[in-house]
Amino acid sequence: MKKTGVLSILLILILACAGAGCVQPSEEEAEAQLCQDLEELRVALESMENTSLRTSVGDIREGRDQVRSAMESVRESAGELANIRVDDLNAAYDNLNQAVEDLPDDVTVIEAIQAIRPQVQAVREEQQSLYDDLNCTA
Repeated sequence: MKKTGVLSILLILILACAGAGCVQPSEEEAEAQLCQDLEELRVALESMENTSLRTSVGDIREGRDQVRSAMESVRESAGELANIRVDDLNAAYDNLNQAVEDLPDDVTVIEAIQAIRPQVQAVREEQQSLYDDLNCTA
């Protein structure tokens, strides 16, 4: 009777852990997720930079928020892989984030885009480098 009770408790714990996400994804699954997240980051960067003349600095900041969300996903999925480092990507993103924060509210959109273009390009280069290193396919 004791043995059955212990086995039942163990089974419940295993099922609870599996339901709570304790099971780690395979390396292939984790890499595929990171590739997908890197692609979403590329799209968010492109969207942020491709603004029309009718947008405002506020719109650029909203675009940065989409990039921030994509970066959080990249960081999370990269954390599942022991051999992936995103330090350079993080640094490039931090520089972009600071450049957007430093934009004056009264700057024109053209001036704002020109001011942050080097930082956007740096994030894009780091994103592409990581994407290439993982042999991601679109």
